[in-house]
Amino acid sequence: MTQVHFTLKSEEIQSIIEYSVKDDVSKNILTTVFNQLMENQRTEYIQAKEYERTENRQSQRNGYYE
Repeated sequence: MTQVHFTLKSEEIQSIIEYSVKDDVSKNILTTVFNQLMENQRTEYIQAKEYERTENRQSQRNGYYE
């Protein structure tokens, strides 16, 4: 499977969502997509899912607000 790597600052993401999309439904969809992408990156980096205990774990997850 092809992987796409890109880096965006949170301010850039917020700006893209705020200024590129005019309706709330599209904003919610984009926000959900970006949040899921970031969640997947965290899981890959940490090598453990949320609340999962494993010997391969590389770091810890801090909580965040949704």
